[in-house]
Amino acid sequence: MALLSAGISEIAQFFTVLIIFIAVLAVSVWCAKWVGNYQKVQGASGSAEVIETFRIAQGKWIQIIKIGSKYKVIAICKDTVTYLGDVDESDIKVPESAEKKTFSETLAKVFSDKSE
Repeated sequence: MALLSAGISEIAQFFTVLIIFIAVLAVSVWCAKWVGNYQKVQGASGSAEVIETFRIAQGKWIQIIKIGSKYKVIAICKDTVTYLGDVDESDIKVPESAEKKTFSETLAKVFSDKSE
């Protein structure tokens, strides 16, 4: 009898830990989505936009940014951001906005390409 009650106690403890784990996982997923949406709204509301980023070395990038109606080029390093100059709008090839797809659509396309 004592062996049976010890087994039930361990099973109850396992399910309790499992439920707590699932709850913490759900809260962390919700928080990640909330923070992502918050940052997306904050970035979209400004008048600055990153047009293109090019990596030139480990931890070093060149970016073309649009501020208002002017295009600027900056260099970004680990500790600094350096203004490099202006660029004429006619010299820039603005990438076309990619068609937004859901994750499930992208995943279905990947698996359909592999099966062919």
